[in-house]
Amino acid sequence: MSRTPRLLVNDLAGHPFQIDLSSELADQGYDVHHAWSVTTVTPHAAFDARPNLTLHPIDIGHPFEKYAIGRRLADELRYGWASVRLARRVRPDAVLTSNVPLVSLLVIWAACRVRRTRWTLWLQDIQAGLVGHSLAGRSTVARVAAALERFLICRADTVVAISEEFRDDAIALGADPDRVVAIENWAPLAELPRRPRDNAWAERQGLGDRFRFVYSGTLGRKHSPELLLAVADAVPEATVVVVSEGEGMDWLAEQQQQLPRPNVVLLPFQPFDELPDVLGAADVLVTLLDPAAGRYSVPSKTLSYLCAGRPVIASVPADNAAARLVAERARAGIVVEPGDADAIVAAARHLFGDAAARSAYGVRARRYADDTFDSARIAARFLAVLQLAPLPAETERDVPGADPMAGAA
Repeated sequence: MSRTPRLLVNDLAGHPFQIDLSSELADQGYDVHHAWSVTTVTPHAAFDARPNLTLHPIDIGHPFEKYAIGRRLADELRYGWASVRLARRVRPDAVLTSNVPLVSLLVIWAACRVRRTRWTLWLQDIQAGLVGHSLAGRSTVARVAAALERFLICRADTVVAISEEFRDDAIALGADPDRVVAIENWAPLAELPRRPRDNAWAERQGLGDRFRFVYSGTLGRKHSPELLLAVADAVPEATVVVVSEGEGMDWLAEQQQQLPRPNVVLLPFQPFDELPDVLGAADVLVTLLDPAAGRYSVPSKTLSYLCAGRPVIASVPADNAAARLVAERARAGIVVEPGDADAIVAAARHLFGDAAARSAYGVRARRYADDTFDSARIAARFLAVLQLAPLPAETERDVPGADPMAGAA
């Protein structure tokens, strides 16, 4: 008898489609362990009611630092060592990392190399580009981050890029083209059903019958939160609902204190099982991305928006994958230049006044999601990348023994 192939998925962000992949592979019979950071300020998936998975929340003791260099490096090291200790216990046949910061990845890579465990890097962002954008003027830090990212991309057994552009970036940084595959992100359809506009969540928030623009997701330095206020000022008949936390949300709260806008509603992240109602309550959904960050990041919130069956206004660079998704592939809304307040206001006014356009965009959005977000098909592609052995007819439990990763921690 042979042991069931074991996979460790480590997604620091705890996002929904990563746990969807883990659940699908576990449903197929693989032994899947899923880890994430419980102290990262970002929307988390629903982790309860996952009997087919072994879950490993990682807690570094405080919210993950993003901007202070010294504390950030310390937190990345803490997360990396916690991940190594976890892998030493789990003893996976393959490790898949997603949204894990660079210093943490370096520690994980070294441990996988010691144990000769296959490591796949799921490239969600070009992190060095985001570091350079967030830490403007600190060129030495940006150069070190770029060198470290290049080192890791070139040493991963496989790189999964979330777009063809990111695949090209990985190859340009030196990765073997035969080891880089593009698999686009998706949203878990089964957990994001289309919900009516007037639902229990909207009623609890007191949103009434007013028209609603809704933004839900991470709101940081790269997202230009001032555009949401521009929409609120330009369409006073509508309510702008922002569901988020973090630096961008703090800025909005300060603006509301200085100049209160009665048609702006600020709410913290909602439980994932409420997300279908949050998105369903919208007449129009809004996604934002700063122009300087557009080359390095693809806002995955847009994928959840498509499941809601609502029209989308995407303020993202034209060469960003989300722009092509909304405007060309799904034909689910309007794309405007990031940072252009006049353009997003014009799009908001247009959709506010055109119910037929809203309906058509919404129908196409959900149709695209239904046709594209097939978890079983996507999981099959990941299995090929991870090179996990086919499931044996009979399995046996591990026999306790010496662990070659023991010295890594």
